[in-house]
Amino acid sequence: MPNNPLLNRYSLAGLAATLIGNGIGRFAYIALMPALIQAGWFSQSDASYLGVATLIGYIFGAPAANLLIKYFTVGQLIRTSMLVSSFSYLGCAFEGAPILWFYVLRTLAGVAGAMLMVLAPPAIMRMHDSKIKARISGVIFSGIGLGAMLSGTLIPLLIYHSLVSAWLGMGFVALGATLLTWNAWSAVDTWLINQNLSQTKGAASSFKDLSKPQAMTLALILSAYTFNAIGYLPHTLFWVDYIVRELEMSLLSGGFYWATFGIGAAIGPILTGMLGDRLGSKRSLLIAFTLKALGVSLPLLSTEPISLFMSSLLVGIFTPGTVTLVSTYTLESVGYGLHTKAWSMMTLSFAISQGVVGYAMAFYATTLTSYTLLFGISACALFLSVLCIAFTSHKHAEMTVIQPIS
Repeated sequence: MPNNPLLNRYSLAGLAATLIGNGIGRFAYIALMPALIQAGWFSQSDASYLGVATLIGYIFGAPAANLLIKYFTVGQLIRTSMLVSSFSYLGCAFEGAPILWFYVLRTLAGVAGAMLMVLAPPAIMRMHDSKIKARISGVIFSGIGLGAMLSGTLIPLLIYHSLVSAWLGMGFVALGATLLTWNAWSAVDTWLINQNLSQTKGAASSFKDLSKPQAMTLALILSAYTFNAIGYLPHTLFWVDYIVRELEMSLLSGGFYWATFGIGAAIGPILTGMLGDRLGSKRSLLIAFTLKALGVSLPLLSTEPISLFMSSLLVGIFTPGTVTLVSTYTLESVGYGLHTKAWSMMTLSFAISQGVVGYAMAFYATTLTSYTLLFGISACALFLSVLCIAFTSHKHAEMTVIQPIS
């Protein structure tokens, strides 16, 4: 085992995968959106639909991962997805390109982001002792928040130079993280092959092998995660635009609140990982979904700076934080043998939910006088997530202990 098992080349490679795929590939665009509208690159409608294009791409990422894993290794697919996500930003730096060009690149960013989300976390979690699984999950998913924090900090600075430099800046950050972790994924492939994990004894290989309580728990976690996809949409599609154009604040203020979201998202997975190892995944998820619902509801109660700050922070903490806990709870419920398959199903359901509802929100956002209705819808969805988790079983799947990394 490494001297510090939580921070090693493998957990940091997992962090880089979620940073590139979701932290930058998905969330950096949110900080760019109001500036793109104000500068005349896109209309409000086109800018909103470009945000949704990433969500649509996300739908196809999970099935693509399941298909391609039959022909390529985990490491090969992850490195390719990192490159696709990086070049999707670099390619958007062409201001005069037709709108279809941007739709294609943003959709590819979504596909790559979903593949990174499906493949990287289960592979890295299997390489570590089960006693620290929630904290390792926290390290991996903190990349989502770190990417959001970087975009909220760097994009307002880069925009003052030009929008082209903002696209390029995010692309080069993603490409740099790809190159820094490139060799780690070859080592991951080697470890997985040496462990011969496909023949791990005692692991369920089909959902039919699950007991009725396990199957019911899996279905409820899936439902909670599906509602969670609706719960975070207004903040991750329209939060900066809401602050800048609806509340008539500056781009700097929008960047500040998005950076606050990013700071929360960067520390959220670590906090929820520690909480999950201490209190258990079920109790921690109940707390997380409740506080996230509160954060989404705050703009309905007040638009004072303290309310906007706490909303940014709470939703930031529990956006990747709930992903950390859902992944861990899924592992506890079905065991190592079915974790990747179950997590792929979770990701697909999440993607469809956010894609369909995100498209509907983008469509109606152009006709609404305020984004507040969308915040109300999302808060209700998160309270449904709380109810789903409340009815799950406490029993965990039997997991064979495997030799951790050394």
